[in-house]
Amino acid sequence: MVILGIDPGFGRIGYGIISFNNNKYKVIEYGCITTPENSYFPKRLNKIEQDLETIIKRYKNIDAASIEDLYFNTNIRTAIKVAQARGVILNTLSKNNIDIYEYTPIQAKQVIAGYGRATKHQVMEMLKKYLKLENMPKLDDTADALALAICHIQYNMYTEFTGTDKSKKGEKTRLQVVYEEAEKLDKENKKRRDAMIKRAIEKEKASMITKVK
Repeated sequence: MVILGIDPGFGRIGYGIISFNNNKYKVIEYGCITTPENSYFPKRLNKIEQDLETIIKRYKNIDAASIEDLYFNTNIRTAIKVAQARGVILNTLSKNNIDIYEYTPIQAKQVIAGYGRATKHQVMEMLKKYLKLENMPKLDDTADALALAICHIQYNMYTEFTGTDKSKKGEKTRLQVVYEEAEKLDKENKKRRDAMIKRAIEKEKASMITKVK
């Protein structure tokens, strides 16, 4: 199995190609597609397509692509540009008949580090163990792409996929249920932590007021 992981963007697009055979991971290639910051935006989109086409043609045995699902960005202008670049990436993959699967950052972290809100450092350390790398890529975009590739491999081991559309996946497996339950628990724990911090701040404020009196 050969998987192409992609971390979408428009300035930097991280990618990583990983093979998985006999329960062993092997890094084939990783890197970053970059576009000139001040160039005409449609030309940047065109460069993304051309560079991705070149990568795909180098490795004609890619079984699937694992790409980060689009999430809401507080900077609407940036989010729109990322969405446009992501559309170009999806179209390029589709033109080359590569099956596409989408995962959220939380899903990728859950698979790699066992915790949906793991830090970058924790994810990097686990990636080194998975891929047996002495040094990790300097750019987060590339590391995220490698994590997405591993994420799909792990899901593929426990899930029956029935099409290129993510809505056509088979019924939830036990692994997916575990991940969803863990994600729900993460959110509940965050709420509890936030409530504890709020109470501590209010208590500290009350204590300061008492001291002033």
